[in-house]
Order: sequence, then structure tokens, then C-alpha cells
Amino acid sequence: MATPERHAADYPAPRLAVDLPIAALLIASLAHWIRGAPADGVIFFAAAILLLFTERHPAPADVLLPATRLPGASLIAAAALVALVFGRQTVPMFLTVAAIGIGALVVEWRDPSLAPQPVPRRGWLWVALAISWCLWELISFIYEQAAGGLSLTHPTMSDLVDPMLDNRVVQALALGVWVAAGLAMLRAAAAARRAA
Repeated sequence: MATPERHAADYPAPRLAVDLPIAALLIASLAHWIRGAPADGVIFFAAAILLLFTERHPAPADVLLPATRLPGASLIAAAALVALVFGRQTVPMFLTVAAIGIGALVVEWRDPSLAPQPVPRRGWLWVALAISWCLWELISFIYEQAAGGLSLTHPTMSDLVDPMLDNRVVQALALGVWVAAGLAMLRAAAAARRAA
């Protein structure tokens, strides 16, 4: 008797033993502890724990709350104004960035996760660029730790960007772009979720 033919779709999709985003956050947390920035380490560690919790307790797939009305130019302008008036490493700046981040998490976590989608061909280019950048940062970080400080021959991205961010106008522009990009991603995720 012939055995019925089975196709790839009949088999369950393989599941990675390690959750890559959570592993990346934990590695980043450890790196910040090593470089002497425990506050950053705690932030990355807390984000990893929160992601782990939400993956273990996902929102029901049939629960779709009304779309949140996201602010636009007003939020971008307000964040840029805080950077322009107060500058980096200040309490108002810290509170502004923390409030924006927490608000984004609340908006995104109130809806169920999107179902996995096939990666478009051009997506692999962005993945390759992102991995290359991460590897550059990792090698530069290890090199600087071994050298005992800032390396002019193999600097990290933060070493290259920090001098530019000493200017408050550049800080305001950078924060405005960061907020605008975050809002764009939230809107794209909401649109995809409701189109599914």
C-alpha cells in the first residue's frame, strides 16, 4: 500500500532553541555592565524580561482593540524642544525619552502579535547591513576594552557620533528623527495588523 506523499507544509515549522531578540538584549545588557554602565545594563535586562513575559503570556489573537490615535508632529516638536532647551544628560531629557519609550510599549503590547510573514528578497539586504553593523560594533567594543579606552583606529559608533551630539541643535534633530521613525513603525504595524 502506497504511503501518502507529505509536503513541507505538513510538517511543523522548526522553532529556534534561543529567542534571538531576547538573547541580543541580554548580550547588550552584559556588554553595558562590562563597560561600566550599569544603568544601561539594567534597562536592556528589563526589556529582555518584559519581552520574555509577553511571549509567555500573549494577548488573545481574537482581541483587537480600537486603534490608538498616535500623535504626530506635536510629539516630534515637543521632544526636539526638550533636547534644544535642556540638552543631554538632564532629568527632563531622561523623563521625555522614558515616557516616549513606555508609551510606545503600551501602544504596541495592547494588540496581539502579527503572524509570521515571509521575508521579501530586499529584506535580506537590510539584515546583512544590520548584522555587519552589529559585528563592527562588537569588534570595536572588544578592541577598545582590550586597549583600555577610546581607540582612534577602530572606534565604536558611539565614539564617532558623540562629538556631533554635543551640539543641542543636532541633539534636537536626532531626537526628532528618532521619534518620527518610531511613530512610523507603530503606524505600519497597526495597519498590517488590521489588514491581516
